[in-house]
Amino acid sequence: MGSFLPKYLFYYKQCILFYIILFTSALFAEENIRTRCSEEKQLTSLSKCLVQELPEFKMEELKLGEMRGRKKIASYLFPQNPLFNQYLAQRQGNSTSLIGNAPTSAQNFQVMVSQEIYTNGKREIAMQIADEEFQSQVLRLETTRRLYEFEVLKKLYRFRTIHEEERNLFETLSLTQDIKKIAKARIKEGLSPGIDEALTEAEEIRVYRLWAQSKRLLESTKSELELLLKLDLTRDWIHQKDWILQNETFANKSELVQMAIMLRPELKLTENEIQIANLEWNRTKKEKIPNVSLGAFAQNDGFNERVIGGLVSFPILVWRDFEGELLVTKTKVQVSKEKYQLTERSIKQEVLQAVANYSILNEEIKLYESEKMIRAENDIKNLQEAVRFGRVRLLEAIQQQRILLQTKLLYLNAKLEWELATIELTRVLGLPIEQLEAKK
Repeated sequence: MGSFLPKYLFYYKQCILFYIILFTSALFAEENIRTRCSEEKQLTSLSKCLVQELPEFKMEELKLGEMRGRKKIASYLFPQNPLFNQYLAQRQGNSTSLIGNAPTSAQNFQVMVSQEIYTNGKREIAMQIADEEFQSQVLRLETTRRLYEFEVLKKLYRFRTIHEEERNLFETLSLTQDIKKIAKARIKEGLSPGIDEALTEAEEIRVYRLWAQSKRLLESTKSELELLLKLDLTRDWIHQKDWILQNETFANKSELVQMAIMLRPELKLTENEIQIANLEWNRTKKEKIPNVSLGAFAQNDGFNERVIGGLVSFPILVWRDFEGELLVTKTKVQVSKEKYQLTERSIKQEVLQAVANYSILNEEIKLYESEKMIRAENDIKNLQEAVRFGRVRLLEAIQQQRILLQTKLLYLNAKLEWELATIELTRVLGLPIEQLEAKK
């Protein structure tokens, strides 16, 4: 027991050291990702950088290795490895002669090698299928990349809007608290009725409730971005980024639909799936002519007669005629064609809906002119002075503050919806995410 304990402690320390090194390496790797991606000023570049580290994207990327393996399997010259057979027999007996019986022995042996070979072009069609599967996986990877790039970009814009909403509500809460202090001072001086204090307290509770809800939503969104996207969102992170989207003038709907059909990788993916289904059907039809096995043998029959020969094995289709397999593969061809029609229809619907949303929101956002929003911001700040000097009644100030705050929040929501509509329209048209970058 005395000698076992030091050895146990030694291995225990080694295990702890190993896990510390492993954990530290993971932390350094994650920190490198954060630093590398956070340095991107353009939101589109940041989104592309973050997608490279998503597990969903990495899984699709790793499947390319599987497709390369399938291509290598399909390129094998023979369907199976050669088969080697050998047997050896030693036989003992007696032979009768004039001088009596004498023991005799004979050796029988045979060596045979056989090899199955492809027939009817099965290897060539298997290589074609492997090539098409690889191309399909490339398109599937591109589809996944585009989907998550735009989704990450939407998350970033949502976070920015929630942050701005929380900031505005916090400033309004501070202003309400200042107005409450002014109201109390005016009540003490006999310049305002006592009900003004109750009104300001009720308004403070209402604004605090709105701010608390926005704060919880902000923290939830921030945690999601920091955890899933490995972003370190500091206080001044938002101000270091370029949030300007390129506002393009798009053509009519029919031209946009044709553009999406030409550019979207989803349709190219379904076209590849149709091609693969047709190749699988043709390969199944070729299976009706089975592979042939060729062989050669050498044998000794025990009478010192040595024989060298060859053989051909040709399977006979009796019980399994591949009719069921043909029905399955033919059905897959029809299903893949219907899937193409469904994908094309979905793309058309997405384009029409995205164009409609963008057009309506583009007109709505024009109502919120920058001069109007600056004037609303100044009016909110001037309310405090107006209440202090009695230029406006407290109830009117509260009502004006509500209207101006609601206008600012409506502007933030309308701006976010317009930004999301712009991002979505770019995605459904099949355009690259760089199209959203503001031109310098």
